[in-house]
Amino acid sequence: MAEAADNTGKTELKVGNYIAAKKFGPLEHDFTGEITKVYDNSVLVEIRQYDPADKTAVGDMNNRAVVRKSVAKLTTAPEN
Repeated sequence: MAEAADNTGKTELKVGNYIAAKKFGPLEHDFTGEITKVYDNSVLVEIRQYDPADKTAVGDMNNRAVVRKSVAKLTTAPEN
């Protein structure tokens, strides 16, 4: 069954999806994470994988980031 698409034609982002996001703000490298909340134009992400150089910045952000839906790229969950 195909996932529902929003009005822009992109796949709808849902809680529990994993996304890849570009660096921004205090982060110097791209990161991946799990969506924990969905807003109208953005998602709240629990950061799961990041560059070790960003450890302090990720800690300062409480392992969370708000990412615009337009730049979030769906990915698979990391292998444990």
